[in-house]
Amino acid sequence: MKITKKFIAIMMISVLSAGMAILAIGCYPLMPAGDTEEAGTAVTGGAEDGISGMLAQYGTWIWLAVLGVAFYFLLIRPQRQKTKKTQDLLSSIQRGDEVVTIGGLYGRVKDIRDDVMTITIASGVDIKVSKGAVSKKISGTT
Repeated sequence: MKITKKFIAIMMISVLSAGMAILAIGCYPLMPAGDTEEAGTAVTGGAEDGISGMLAQYGTWIWLAVLGVAFYFLLIRPQRQKTKKTQDLLSSIQRGDEVVTIGGLYGRVKDIRDDVMTITIASGVDIKVSKGAVSKKISGTT
């Protein structure tokens, strides 16, 4: 079963929504501020126990950490993978490879210099393009 990006995004949103609900519940006190007595015993009002106490004390920081992790997995990591894939493509292009530019021109690489390559798009028609203008490589040297 192939997991699609849309499914992963929906799952991440669901998990974040559930996390926000838990944090919202933990950040609000269980008792109103005016109540000082419960069933004949005095409430000390200082330390809360368990998860409720932890969320009340650190809820904002936990939320910020969850938000940071979500930004990393939804925005930063995919962009880094795309950039790495593009750099690998550009470094693997050699003379004689057939490429497609961003503008949709098909041609064969004639010459490669620092950041410029010469592409032959028809017999006797050579154009110079930036290496960054190459969108994909069709085939290797044959």
